[in-house]
Amino acid sequence: MLDLRCQMPDARNPEWQVVRTSHASALIDSQAAALADLRPTPWVVMAPERTLFWNGQEYRFGPGLEDDSADPAEIVAAARSIATAGAGNEWWDGIAPVRLHPDAADVASSPSLASLRGKAIDCRMCDLCGPATRTVSGEGNPEARIIFVGEQPGDQEDLQGRPFVGPAGQLFDRALKEAGGNRAQAWITNAVKHFKFVPRGNRRIHQKPDAVEITACSPWLATERKVLAPKVTVMLGVTGASAVLGRQVTVSRERSRPIPLADGSIGLVTVHPSYLLRLPDEESKTREYTKFVTDLRMAISALAG
Repeated sequence: MLDLRCQMPDARNPEWQVVRTSHASALIDSQAAALADLRPTPWVVMAPERTLFWNGQEYRFGPGLEDDSADPAEIVAAARSIATAGAGNEWWDGIAPVRLHPDAADVASSPSLASLRGKAIDCRMCDLCGPATRTVSGEGNPEARIIFVGEQPGDQEDLQGRPFVGPAGQLFDRALKEAGGNRAQAWITNAVKHFKFVPRGNRRIHQKPDAVEITACSPWLATERKVLAPKVTVMLGVTGASAVLGRQVTVSRERSRPIPLADGSIGLVTVHPSYLLRLPDEESKTREYTKFVTDLRMAISALAG
C-alpha cells in the first residue's frame, strides 16, 4: 500500500501523469481516495488488472489497460474510454478504502521523503485533519541542501496539495529568485501540515496553529529534516522557528544571523512572507521586502561556507 503511494508524483507538474504498477486491483481500489489526496491534479494508474483514472474531480475504475504506448496523451485517452465505473455505478459501493494509522514511531522510521509523504496523507495526530481537505507535505529536491520551513498551508495550498503556492508563496518565489535561489533546488515545507481555519461565509479564514498542534505535527518536520539532512534550515516566521528550535522565538531579536542547530547544521530565522503582505503602506512593504531578500541571500551564501 505504501509502495503504491510512493509511486505517485506530487503536484508540481500539473500535466497528466501515468503511473505503471504491478499491484493487485483490490489494493489499487482501496487507495483511490488516498492517491487523489496525494496528487489532486490528473493521473492514471495502470496495472495488469486495473485502470484507475483521476481527472482532478472524480476517479473512475476499469479493467487493465494493455497499452505499451510511450505517449501519455494516448494512454490517457485509452484510460478515459476504458475506466467507466464511477460514482453512479452499483459496483462503486463495494470499494472499501484502506488507510494507514501512523503514530510518531511510524513517522520517525520513514526511510525516505516519499514514504513520509505517503504516510502523512493519513495523519490523525491532531484535530486539524478533520476540517482540512488534505495533508500538505513538503516538496522540492529530495537532495536539497537548504530547507525552508513555514507555518502551515493556506487556503490555496490546502486545495492544490502543495506548500507555498498562494499569495505568500508567490511573493516567496519572487524574493528567493531575486536572492539568487532556485525553488526547484530547495525543499519547501511547513511546521504544521494541515490548514487551520474558521469558515466565514464562503471563505476560510486562516487561524494560527497552537502549541498542541505544532507539537503533534513535530514528528513529521523532524523526520523530514533527518532524512533530508540539509546544511541550512531557513525558518519563515515564529511558528516555523519555534518548531525547529523547540522554544519560544521572537523573530525581530533572532532574525538575520546564523544559529547553530543541534544536528550541526545552520539555522536562520526571518519573517514569513505573509507578514510582508499585511504591511499597511508601500514604503514599509518595500523596506521589509528588501530585508527579507537580504535574509534569503544570507541563507544561500551559507551553503558555500
